[in-house]
Amino acid sequence: MSPRPRKQARIPHPLYRLALVCSKKLDGAAAERVASELEDLGVSVFLHNKEATDGDNWTVTLTTLGPPDLKEVARRLAALAKNENIKGLPKTLRARRLPEKNWLQHVHDNFPPVTIGQFFVRGSHFKGRTPKGLVPLHIDAATAFGSGEHQTTKGCMLAFEALEKKNTIKNALDMGCGSGILAIAIKKIWPRAKVTAVDIDPESVRVTQRHARMNRVALKAAAGDGFNTPLAKQKAPYDLVAANILAGPLIGMAKDLSRVLSRGGYCVLSGLLKRQAAEVAAAYEKQGLTLKRRIPQGDWMTLVFQSPT
Repeated sequence: MSPRPRKQARIPHPLYRLALVCSKKLDGAAAERVASELEDLGVSVFLHNKEATDGDNWTVTLTTLGPPDLKEVARRLAALAKNENIKGLPKTLRARRLPEKNWLQHVHDNFPPVTIGQFFVRGSHFKGRTPKGLVPLHIDAATAFGSGEHQTTKGCMLAFEALEKKNTIKNALDMGCGSGILAIAIKKIWPRAKVTAVDIDPESVRVTQRHARMNRVALKAAAGDGFNTPLAKQKAPYDLVAANILAGPLIGMAKDLSRVLSRGGYCVLSGLLKRQAAEVAAAYEKQGLTLKRRIPQGDWMTLVFQSPT
């Protein structure tokens, strides 16, 4: 008699997903603005262009821990429609609780190892070996952005790889650290560097610290208000600052970021769409920085700047 199949464990969780169903096509700039407005209401905001090869038709999906505040979402969408003339935003909102499932198996199936340049990004569920010659990064899918599969993360890591060839980084900052993947990548390829990680979300800081322990690297991490965070001020100036956020916040922090760069220091900026690259670049060039490299990845762009020497 053959053994009865084991029933998969169903692990309860409080995750909800709110997909914005728009009555008109949403262009990239509008989708980015909507995402920026809603990002503090959940654990992630996902942007997807359904017509990536021909035109604009973006979707925005908010994931939350527990039911989302639909009244607050509706209020913010109404303000965007009125004040910024973003058309087609939904007035009726419906969130759904994500189904319970064997999340360990789900992570295993949906987050396979990713090779990005010299980095081999793997979750703790992966039991194989790191390919010879690659730098292992142990990052789990968690309630913080950055598990290696997004094109903005890839762009940053390819930028680090290019910088490593001719530069020694001694002091680095990951602003908006999310999962900590960029801070840990910096520490992996420049082991002697002092690395600081900052995020406005305390959960992201906890995840970063856990991932640092998993990767056996030492770094300092703190939650706070960007460059006003005491730890970020204390450790400045930096010869490398990484910021994988959104175009709007990147433009807004141009002056503060430039001030904490050492002479000849670099900043790696990502989280921006290709169409937003010129506007972001202009904000940093206005601060006296020089654009050294563009790294396109799909619809997204990563920019590398250097401060005056």
